[in-house]
Amino acid sequence: MKRIFASLFLVLLWSCAPGPVPVSVATLPKDCQASGASGEIIRAELPQPARGYAYSYRVYLPPCFTAEAEDPYPVLYLVPGRSSAPDTWFNPGLAEIVDGLILSGEIPPFIIVTTENTDSEPMADTIHNELIPIVESQYPILDDRRYRAVAGGSLGGIAAYRLAFQYPDQFASVGIFGAGAISGEEARINDWLAAMTDANRTRVFMDTGDEDIFMLDRAQVMKAILDEAGIENQLHVGHGGHNYAYWVSNFEMYLKWMTKDW
Repeated sequence: MKRIFASLFLVLLWSCAPGPVPVSVATLPKDCQASGASGEIIRAELPQPARGYAYSYRVYLPPCFTAEAEDPYPVLYLVPGRSSAPDTWFNPGLAEIVDGLILSGEIPPFIIVTTENTDSEPMADTIHNELIPIVESQYPILDDRRYRAVAGGSLGGIAAYRLAFQYPDQFASVGIFGAGAISGEEARINDWLAAMTDANRTRVFMDTGDEDIFMLDRAQVMKAILDEAGIENQLHVGHGGHNYAYWVSNFEMYLKWMTKDW
């Protein structure tokens, strides 16, 4: 009898435990859609880069953004490929795609931070240790993993999954474009995934063109690893090669996937 009462007490205690604290997220102002507003891209640079040379980045602010917004914004950190500049992602018309989706109400407003890439830069460390703390101290960004994503193309895609898998408490999802599990890193990826818990499993979106033969193979290797680890993932293969024009052409699909839990 005592065991029964004890069990009932535990059930009652559990049912009374507080759930997740509701998070207030920025929304599009009611008059924004009719105003014809567009997003703004801000040029910026890390003030004291540890590597000893300048590190520039861009910040996309959504239509009708205000720094005094009552509720903060989600954020996407977007990493380019080898030797690419922060503007590279925007050149094929990414900002216009994002503007359209936000203004139509298909996705909520959010901030995008595009980073720099060099041949030797330890990108994941720089982004995690230097860029993110500075950006999130300067802009009204939600400090909540559910509303923080990272994505990248080619070498930037590798940097993106390294960030997401090493720091799952900070990123709810990762987008990998034209990339996959780098050869020789499979064991380390398995270790990162094994360390995740039910509370911080990172969702994964991958997109590779059918003409990008080598990277398509590496993306399929990554998918097999993720499937084995029980990680939610999606691999899209479209007609295209290893370039930003192809990747950006599929960003509407990716952004709707990324924001589905927002």
